[in-house]
Amino acid sequence: MKKYFYLFISLLVLSCSTEDDFIENQESEITRTEVTAKISNPVSLLKAWTTYSSYRGYQGYTRKFTVKVANLAYDKSVSIYHQRLDGNWDEIPLSYSQSVNDGQNEIWTVEYTNGGYSIDRIYADEFVVKYEVDGITYWDNNNGTNYAMSRSEGSLFADQSLQVSADTDFVSLSYFPYDDKNTFNITVDVRNLAPTKEVGVVYSSDGWQTQSYVPLTYRQTWTNGPLYYIQSPNNFGIERWQGNARLDTSVNELEYAVVYRVNGNEYWDNNYGKNYTVTINSYN
Repeated sequence: MKKYFYLFISLLVLSCSTEDDFIENQESEITRTEVTAKISNPVSLLKAWTTYSSYRGYQGYTRKFTVKVANLAYDKSVSIYHQRLDGNWDEIPLSYSQSVNDGQNEIWTVEYTNGGYSIDRIYADEFVVKYEVDGITYWDNNNGTNYAMSRSEGSLFADQSLQVSADTDFVSLSYFPYDDKNTFNITVDVRNLAPTKEVGVVYSSDGWQTQSYVPLTYRQTWTNGPLYYIQSPNNFGIERWQGNARLDTSVNELEYAVVYRVNGNEYWDNNYGKNYTVTINSYN
């Protein structure tokens, strides 16, 4: 799944359609395509993440994507169609993550990283989502405008119903000898719906016979390497919140979910009803 397909296609606008509507000949060069979707689109970008860092000449680029698709058949492929700086487009395959909604939908993810000394940036800002199943190709192109993220944006919530999301790449349970405790660290992104809000994590180490709650703290900036910061809220109105809890050293595994209270409403990220799990000295 880590292969990249270099497709020599010049695209200005991508439109939601079947493959027959979108490309008559994949080898031909396309300058502008405007078509009307003939069916409801069974693929949607949920969220994305981009960061850039640099330290003593070493540069790092990271892009992450989470996509939901309708489970139309067992054999399928999901990918990000991403514009390169040279104007061509790459196809970055995603991997299956989990089934949701009683198997009616699936979550697919991918993380692209590129790091090294004196490396050049590969990707421009624009991308769309591609879903191939039963010989048909479907697209999510952000209603014809394409998605766009610069090299250091942080989080984008593409799904308008998504209000809170745990960043499992920055969740950990680790032993700290300084106070002889295990420490549960968690990072959460929320959509900035109002100035007054509360973000917290509910967790349990005994199968929810008992549970604890820890409020999280708003982060005005997020450091992504020396001198590189992501503002909070960012250009997409997403804020970053963090917190931790000191636990007994006998606690080696936790289940948790995050909650966001704002404007009299309560939003949860509980991993589609399955809750998240983190174990000692590991990430989710």
